[in-house]
Amino acid sequence: MKIDNSGYLFKAILLTACGILLTFFPGVLAWVFYIIGGIIIIGSLLTGLGGGDGGSLFSVGMVGAGIGLFVMFLPKLISAHIAGIAGAALVIVGIVQIVKSRKKDLSNGMRTIQLIFGILLLVAGIFFMFNPFHASKIIRILTGVVLLLFAAFNYYVVYVINQRNAGKISSNSSSSNVIDTSGVEKPDEINNRIE
Repeated sequence: MKIDNSGYLFKAILLTACGILLTFFPGVLAWVFYIIGGIIIIGSLLTGLGGGDGGSLFSVGMVGAGIGLFVMFLPKLISAHIAGIAGAALVIVGIVQIVKSRKKDLSNGMRTIQLIFGILLLVAGIFFMFNPFHASKIIRILTGVVLLLFAAFNYYVVYVINQRNAGKISSNSSSSNVIDTSGVEKPDEINNRIE
């Protein structure tokens, strides 16, 4: 039976994209929020102004425009509180990794690697939450690097699953691993004894 690795692959790709954007291109991330907020505002204003019966959709449009403004303000809010946000996220991910490593029956040292990785994330998260240096640029870059490390771990899990799937397929397809328990000798076995 094949193990599905698509979830790990999707997480790895998403974490790689977020890590690269956060580490090397933080301005691009801010512009994405500005564009999304602008689209929400324009759509909400068009909905509010184009409302039919007595402007019944006007209030809905104004609420939507407020949400769009909030989305546009998010980059400034995030940059002001990035240490706490990154710390909380890393603490949660670290705890999840520790719990997963304790519950899973992993072989080949995977359990230990996942446990150490979870502890490192937990320590980094606590460090970021209390942020003794108030260096948001350093924290942003370190958060991006941690996301890239987490992506690398997911890529490794995908690799291990692919190796196991390949091993299971080759062992299932070969007939040499089949044990005959019927007690009846096969013609090949009789010929081998005669020769």
